[in-house]
Amino acid sequence: MIADCRLPITKHKPFRSVAQSEIGNRKSSKAFTLLEILISMVILSIALTLAWQTFSAATRAWTGSRKLMDKMHHGDFILTQLSSALRSMAFFEETAEHYGFRIENNTIGHGEHSISWVTASDAFIPRGETFNHGLHRIEIGGGTDDDGEEGLVVTVWSHLIDDEDAEKKSWFITENIKGLSCQIYDTDKDEEKWKDDWEHSNAIPGLVEITLYAEPIQENDDPVEFRQLIEIPLGPPVTNDISEAN
Repeated sequence: MIADCRLPITKHKPFRSVAQSEIGNRKSSKAFTLLEILISMVILSIALTLAWQTFSAATRAWTGSRKLMDKMHHGDFILTQLSSALRSMAFFEETAEHYGFRIENNTIGHGEHSISWVTASDAFIPRGETFNHGLHRIEIGGGTDDDGEEGLVVTVWSHLIDDEDAEKKSWFITENIKGLSCQIYDTDKDEEKWKDDWEHSNAIPGLVEITLYAEPIQENDDPVEFRQLIEIPLGPPVTNDISEAN
């Protein structure tokens, strides 16, 4: 019997150098775990949220400032026109009942009053209207347009016709100004004080304070106010009270 002299065959593992082992270890160390990915996503979402909130706050502040500036320019323009018309009041003592300055209570919109006077100024009157030429009575106060929107309304009619019989024309000036209030500096009977009524319907005042009310910047805020003192040059002579000029 012949003995089997063949050596047993053994399987050898593939040889890996030290350099290949280090490269494999470095590759495995660069991988991210699920926990690390989740933490990174949370941090990124927080950073994006903070950035968005900062951007939104800056945008709201810029928008609010722009709206306020627009209202200020608009309010200044209306006050300039109103001052020009008030300073051009006309008055004649022979028919004083047709020329007096008047204050009426007004409950529409912000503010408390409507004011009217006689003037030849074309302030607030569209081109082509007959009231552009000659004296007329003009009334300004809060009102509504055909769509029910509140704003500042101007009404004009002939100053020599009684209010009840006059044919009046009205214009909606702006929806940004919601109304006005008026105070008179009265020196009658040596009592110098501000009053919100005017009893002298056959005269005009020497000094008035007009306050315009614009819609608030944000809902539920107080209205934006524009206030101006207006001196009327004809005030002292028509009242025959020299103390009003002091």
